[in-house]
Amino acid sequence: MKHPRIGLVDGDIFTLTFASDCMTHSCRCRDEGDSQRDDACCQHGADVLVPEKAAILRRAGEIASVLRPQWRQPATWFDERAPELDPQAPDGIILRTGLVDLEDESSGCVFLQHTGARGCGLHRAALVHGFDPAEIKPAVCRLYPLSYDGHRLGLSPDFDRYSCAAFDGPSVYRLMRGALGEMFGAPLVRELDRVESNVVKRKLRVVVAQAT
Repeated sequence: MKHPRIGLVDGDIFTLTFASDCMTHSCRCRDEGDSQRDDACCQHGADVLVPEKAAILRRAGEIASVLRPQWRQPATWFDERAPELDPQAPDGIILRTGLVDLEDESSGCVFLQHTGARGCGLHRAALVHGFDPAEIKPAVCRLYPLSYDGHRLGLSPDFDRYSCAAFDGPSVYRLMRGALGEMFGAPLVRELDRVESNVVKRKLRVVVAQAT
């Protein structure tokens, strides 16, 4: 890759497919006997950087308004018991969103506990109150099913766990192209388009006609 922030990209993002609409897909956990669980990728919560936590708290009133009554206190929104040390992260640490049950890591992100049918409460709050969801959604959530680690862009480590992966839909890159442009800028998208073209060409099967 010829980009200052991303030097490597996993070629699978251009060829593997993903469900086009998470809100209508019936999520199943492949490693749990294909048990159904809507919003399965949010069951463990998400990483949150310190500036992202601050952005969420600045919109605390709007967010609280769409959460169920028992989850409207910002004190329940983050798990800061064991922050991950990361010298590359702002303030040197990574936090986690809170869970419905802090002793059960699969109990679901606290922001799923809202008054809508399903999906992210942060996203719902932004739509209800008329601001950009990108203002408050953590980067790891905005990028899923992609992940960005240092200079590498690839598939999230849990990509294969859920039924949305390899579902009938667009390629992961085509699905996430707009979000990547918003987060990293148009030059990255142009570079990824170039790489995509090369990857797709290599994947095409050449059929040679036999002489008769």
